[in-house]
Amino acid sequence: MQRLLQQASVDFFPHGLAFLDSTRKRAFAFEKIGPGAALIDTEKMQLIEPIPPVKDRLFYGHGACSADGQLLYSTETAATGEGAIGVRETGSLRYVGDFPTYGSHPHDCHLIENGAVLAVTNGGGDQASGKRASICYIDIQSQKLLDRIEMTDERFNAGHIFPLTERRSVLLSAPRRGWNDEHIGAVSIQRDSQTLEIMSQPTDVVNNMFGEALSVLAIPAADFFVATHPTPGMVTIWQLSSGKLIKRLDLPRARGVALSRDKKGVWISYGAEASMVQMRLADFSLGPNVPGTYITGSHLFSL
Repeated sequence: MQRLLQQASVDFFPHGLAFLDSTRKRAFAFEKIGPGAALIDTEKMQLIEPIPPVKDRLFYGHGACSADGQLLYSTETAATGEGAIGVRETGSLRYVGDFPTYGSHPHDCHLIENGAVLAVTNGGGDQASGKRASICYIDIQSQKLLDRIEMTDERFNAGHIFPLTERRSVLLSAPRRGWNDEHIGAVSIQRDSQTLEIMSQPTDVVNNMFGEALSVLAIPAADFFVATHPTPGMVTIWQLSSGKLIKRLDLPRARGVALSRDKKGVWISYGAEASMVQMRLADFSLGPNVPGTYITGSHLFSL
């Protein structure tokens, strides 16, 4: 397998990317809980321009670009934990305002319904705060809250989501704020506008989800989704319609997931040597392996 590694140098550790348009030639990168953000040329792999934080807030790892490509929305948090969506012009990078995430410590965000609604996860506070994690759906034009679905189990935060139709999502969770990897995370399916179904079976799998459940990729047409669990070294595959476990793969430090270009497999980043392996969608077996990629972050993105 022939491969070419290209790197773009930035002065922070990027967590998530927001692509400007379908060509994926430019992307906004965000630090997780830090002041770092930048516009990157993903074709030349060069830094175009850094993006400074505002109002003493920190970026929280993710963002999304408006359907017309004119505005950038980013998850940000204040020192108090209060969440905000920062709004900037994609051309000038000028900060033009913000609106609340309707929760604390926001993280992931996705534009849905042709860019009219923003789905945001709020991680919530620590156990003493009384602030639970949630998924919030916010109308972009009015900036008003449309739906809020709270995490029913106080042990878990709300981390990464994969939006489905009708304002439903697959949700991955880490232990709530202030808890370490000795506590378990969770995988949930939002079935309707009111409830989250937390996967509870099989117990030998869910009770082994120590630390965060990290990256998620759903393929609704095939009725399944994939989740990674770095701390125990697992990849879990679940049926969307029933919530039943289809398969568990043991893969050390499994982190990012991305659909292959031919849509016949899913690339997974894993291991201490920053390897990548492709999981075949036909039977969920592991195929081509690429060692030593230097891809060590939380997520993968296809260009």
